[in-house]
Amino acid sequence: MAYLSPKLTGTSPEVFYLETSDTQGYAMDWHAHDGAMLLLPREGSLFLSTESTQVTHVSNHAFSFVPAEFAHATQAAPGRERHLTLYIDPAYVSHHTKACGTCAIGKQLARSGTWQASEGLGSILRLHDELQRSTEPQAFQRQLPHLNHLLLNECARLMAAADPTQPPPNPRHAPAALVRDIQRYVRENLDTDLSLDAVGHQFHLSRRHLSRLFKAHTGQPLLDFINRTRVDTAARLLAGTSLSVLEVSLAVGLESPSYLARLFQRHLGVSPSQLRLRR
Repeated sequence: MAYLSPKLTGTSPEVFYLETSDTQGYAMDWHAHDGAMLLLPREGSLFLSTESTQVTHVSNHAFSFVPAEFAHATQAAPGRERHLTLYIDPAYVSHHTKACGTCAIGKQLARSGTWQASEGLGSILRLHDELQRSTEPQAFQRQLPHLNHLLLNECARLMAAADPTQPPPNPRHAPAALVRDIQRYVRENLDTDLSLDAVGHQFHLSRRHLSRLFKAHTGQPLLDFINRTRVDTAARLLAGTSLSVLEVSLAVGLESPSYLARLFQRHLGVSPSQLRLRR
């Protein structure tokens, strides 16, 4: 017989509530829920803070669990992001744990944590997306409780198998995902302030930590990456549009065409005007 939680929201007997976010600039200040929460990034990434941990970067290769009544705050990394949030009645979490005989997961329920996703979890999430796109809304709603159970079952399995206080199997994975987000942010925001302090502020990193992290994972300083990205973007604009050199400079965040010319000479060995003549 199906288990129905006595803690109902409104008139619904469901023990799950799935919420989708697809925005830019998503942010939720400190708050708590009366249910447990699974945070499942789909595109981009999030920064999660809880009452027991520092800021954690959660990419779409991971998921986070936050217990009921546990204070937390969430903010999207710069750029577009999409995530699912599955809220679960805490009584059902306990019931699920006992029914599955998964003692290990019981140790995790009193604290938050972040775990690496699995191919199985990725498949369930892709199935969710495909059904949502290809079926009628009413038919999708009938399938949703089954998908929610699959999500909980797979996340519970991963939580039981790995202690979030220990390093994940690939300890370089999370920093590498953060570096990719930084690179994406640079490419999408060339016309803004990309000083180390400004980029560090966006990603909750000190100037020193940002510089060391980026160089450790790419082999080049962040400022070199920014300048090369500006040069490559400016070269495409000069070759493919009729914008003036000044307009191109401004489009890539440089107020001085002469500085753009110096960057061109350094990286491409030609001036902006010479590159345009080659079109």
